[in-house]
This record gives sequence, C-alpha cells and structure tokens, in this order.
Amino acid sequence: MKPSAPFSRTELAQELDRHQIGNRMLFGGNLLRQPAFVQLREDRPQALRLEGEMTGSDEIMSSTLFLGTYPGLTAAMLAREVGVIRNFCHN
Repeated sequence: MKPSAPFSRTELAQELDRHQIGNRMLFGGNLLRQPAFVQLREDRPQALRLEGEMTGSDEIMSSTLFLGTYPGLTAAMLAREVGVIRNFCHN
C-alpha cells in the first residue's frame, strides 16, 4: 500500500493561486480514457497495444499539477515559484 501524500494537489494549487502563480490540472491525463480512444478501442481494438493496466497513467492524471510556462519567465519569477513551492512543502 502506498503512503498517503502530506498534502493534496488541490491544496498546492490553492497555495499557488494565493501567490498568483498560474497552474492547472494535467489536461491530457490518461489518454485511453478520452472519448476518442474509448471509441477506438471499441471499434478497432487491434489499433492499440497496451502493456498492463496503465495504473501509472491514472495516478499521474489524478495527482499532477501543470505549472504555466512561457519564454517570458525570468530567473527571478522561476525562483519565486520554486520558493513558494518549497515553503509550502516544508510547512
């Protein structure tokens, strides 16, 4: 059994929001759960080759957080993001 995390993705997202640091839930997730792939598996199962149950993909989909990035982020902005995350994790 895997140990529980010290905080949730939602709690981290709320902390980032409080500091006006852009973030979103992972937008793709387990692509096999997307409607197009569900339909493809029904219509043409031979079109996909799967190894195992894809539990890692499900965990990534439900546990990860995407931090916004763009070329205009400065070293100071990135350092602030890291500082907010570190502070949150230590507390």
